[in-house]
Amino acid sequence: MSLLPTVQLIGAQKAGTSAISEWLFEGGFRPSRVFDGEPYYYRKEAHFFDIDWNFHRGMEYYASRYEGTCGAPALDATPDTLAFAQRVHDIYLSAGCATTVKIIVVLRDPIARELSLYNHLVYDCQRLDPSQLSDWHKQVTKTDNSIMSFDEFVRDVSLPALATDEAQDYGLGRSSRHGLYANHLQDWFRLFDRNQILVLSYDELCNNPKKLQQRVQGFIGRIVPGDLCHKNSSNSPIKVQMPSCEARQCLQSFMKPHNERLYQLLEAHIGPPMEQRPFPRFSNEESVGSIIS
Repeated sequence: MSLLPTVQLIGAQKAGTSAISEWLFEGGFRPSRVFDGEPYYYRKEAHFFDIDWNFHRGMEYYASRYEGTCGAPALDATPDTLAFAQRVHDIYLSAGCATTVKIIVVLRDPIARELSLYNHLVYDCQRLDPSQLSDWHKQVTKTDNSIMSFDEFVRDVSLPALATDEAQDYGLGRSSRHGLYANHLQDWFRLFDRNQILVLSYDELCNNPKKLQQRVQGFIGRIVPGDLCHKNSSNSPIKVQMPSCEARQCLQSFMKPHNERLYQLLEAHIGPPMEQRPFPRFSNEESVGSIIS
């Protein structure tokens, strides 16, 4: 089953997966096929593991998305895959390549990531036709269809979702729970050899993309032409650039112990040699307004 993607870019959502995947696609990696009736972004992210009706169509269906260019490695850059380590392991084990798949994850300050998620939802709610809005988009709308403020989003959506103890992250709150990195990574580290997993810093992507590019190339074992770069996907004037002090403090209070668990987990499970170590601590005191799609 060699058609399965050789690289899984599993997230985190709103942490630069689009920038990294586009560089890899332009450098020769094979994207997913987009079937009739599917949105364009399925080229980047096949949404096989996180959507039940896709997953239950089985491994052959997933592999069929990557038929085509012979010899070119395939990449699935579905950021929602972060919550589905067991499903990924089971599929790759059945295919006989659970020990060879390369897994990349990019971690971003959870508060900045949550603000970016909010801005993404608001942007879509304002530019898409109402018929195109899913329940996922509508997380940011009130009962009268007006848009929540970020403070309201944190109070009514983010914090309740973060406090939910879900063994399987299928619900709408999964986007917020992506920020509980240690919860997810402990599953990946249990199921896969740690040297198969490259943990990257979003801050390095922003501040030193050439260095991050070198890390990825060393990890996947090939030189990828082109330059890894990023830019804002939206410069909407309604974008919230900074959270209020109240919203920041609420999220900080909740996320601090989870972040500490992450740092301890990464120190206890040493990764491949090109990985940044120690992993840089998130700096909640710095600006959290910049966005990478």
